[in-house]
Amino acid sequence: MSDFGDEGQVAETLYREGAIAAALPAAPAGIQVVEDGRVVCAECGEPIPAARLGAMPGATRCRACQEDFEG
Repeated sequence: MSDFGDEGQVAETLYREGAIAAALPAAPAGIQVVEDGRVVCAECGEPIPAARLGAMPGATRCRACQEDFEG
């Protein structure tokens, strides 16, 4: 049986999670982010290195897949 304290704690947790989610920037269209926050390549599914994302924040492919795509 729950009491008002339990219900208040649940409400506060949901509020905080919502506020955190609203404060985080949304990922641009096409970018795949896995649960641990890594951005993965849309082609091969491997993580895109942080250096590439720093240089190309909207990158949806790793360097190798991008080079293959460009031919």
